[in-house]
Amino acid sequence: MKPREIIALMHRFNKEHRNHIQKIMEDEGLFYGQLPILETVSQRGCCTQRQIVQDLDVTPPCVATSVKRLVKKGYLEKKTDEKDQRNTQITITEEGYRKSQACRKNFDAFDEEVFACLTQQEKETLLELLIKLNESIRKGESQ
Repeated sequence: MKPREIIALMHRFNKEHRNHIQKIMEDEGLFYGQLPILETVSQRGCCTQRQIVQDLDVTPPCVATSVKRLVKKGYLEKKTDEKDQRNTQITITEEGYRKSQACRKNFDAFDEEVFACLTQQEKETLLELLIKLNESIRKGESQ
């Protein structure tokens, strides 16, 4: 089998997986990419948009748009830091936390269902192979 055929299958898997995840998010009233923002804010407790950008390695405009939408829906709150008026702190609301937990539960159930066709040994082998391929790509970038 040629690498191109393997990569084509990897792309197809990624596309199918992403489509299903998008459907779950739509059912929960979220856009794709908003859950990682909710989870990041939840884990940090309080953070800035810049910290979200750094944690998720996404663009500032992407985060700004998503945060604005999440604030509008009542899932996040923005507060100006009393010590530094230039600094805006973002926190998650109870509703935002419940929404993120519901999505995560659905994502995890879907992933369990998808990977149920593999044995534990096959999952471990797949993980090892993906790590090896990622390391190979990183080595190629540094040369």
